[in-house]
Amino acid sequence: MNNMVRNNYRMGGYLLLALGLINWQYQNNDADVVTRSLLIVIPGVVVILMTFIKPLDSFLASRVGMSVVTVIGALLVGLSFLN
Repeated sequence: MNNMVRNNYRMGGYLLLALGLINWQYQNNDADVVTRSLLIVIPGVVVILMTFIKPLDSFLASRVGMSVVTVIGALLVGLSFLN
């Protein structure tokens, strides 16, 4: 996979990580904030790690990988705004 595509995935992972941590900070009085925030943070970390592992990096370069990560990422960004 070329570096530009890899960097786009990493930026998406960093986006999820940041949104999850911001959600955690701003809703720290809610009882379920840890669960909801980790639901956003963990996939972000997984996407970042996938860009460093060669077989998973190849999956991300595939059409199916792009579709799966895009749909899940968009749903998680939406979830972060609805929380």
